[in-house]
Amino acid sequence: MKTLHWDAINPFTGLPFTWDDPNLRWGSPSYYLEPGDPGFVPYPSPVPKPGPKKKKPFRRKAASKTHEIPNPTTTMPTFKYHIAPNPKGGFTTRPVLGEPVTDDAFFTIAASKSGGLTADQIKTGLTAVLDTILECSSGCAFSVGLLGKLRFRPTSGGSKTGPGDFHNPDEMNCDVALSISADTRDAWRSTLSLESLGEVGKVSPIIDSVLSQENGAPGKYSPGTMIELSGDRLDLDKSDVTQGVFFRSGSNPEVRATVYGTITPSSLSVLVPATLSGPLSVRVANKINGSVRSFTYMDAITPIV
Repeated sequence: MKTLHWDAINPFTGLPFTWDDPNLRWGSPSYYLEPGDPGFVPYPSPVPKPGPKKKKPFRRKAASKTHEIPNPTTTMPTFKYHIAPNPKGGFTTRPVLGEPVTDDAFFTIAASKSGGLTADQIKTGLTAVLDTILECSSGCAFSVGLLGKLRFRPTSGGSKTGPGDFHNPDEMNCDVALSISADTRDAWRSTLSLESLGEVGKVSPIIDSVLSQENGAPGKYSPGTMIELSGDRLDLDKSDVTQGVFFRSGSNPEVRATVYGTITPSSLSVLVPATLSGPLSVRVANKINGSVRSFTYMDAITPIV
């Protein structure tokens, strides 16, 4: 079995993994089964790949508009990306994240597209939709195409020694997976205005999981306590302020951690500043081959209740 990363390519089919793949195991970290692993389901013979598609010409925008937040009064922002070598050969791309969208900006845009609803009405309706998704997922119901656009399904994982050792949702890593339908994704892709920001280095640090050292809970923390990051190429120089672990609460400025414990290539422990609260994004930066490269963990970590 191997750790499953975001946008990973299935080495047995040559295509991206799908959420309903029988060989995926969801947890912290998630992983996929290989031939010889218990429960592995063989894949059908691959379909011959079609010929290369004609590349769509890039439409560039002025460099002064980097990290712009979508606004109903402006044109669609540019999808900016880096090109990076693929460990399996060839090259891949990585999006260059802009600034977080605030609730006010989000619901203002949504109201402008609704044909007469206010931002508050949109907010009330979306809250009801999300609460309904959670209620359905509580009973293991799912949808393969809500309004033809959104898919949701309950997930679980976890890791215990014995089959009777799972006693609560935290130990099972119960969660809800949301994704857009393939048709919606393809329609969205056709609207993108692309801009390459150049090629980046061959490797970067990777965070596979974050655990609270207070109680071992995945994706959790308490302000002023240590968490453990597991992954690869995490052996950063804590004395270099351009390197380290950085936390962000909402749209507030990043805060660099100053207290570190054990640091190895595969794991490091770090103190979450006591001044932080709420869901936090976690970014690690490490100097590799002469340049500082960073990785942002896909999920926000949340306080221990």
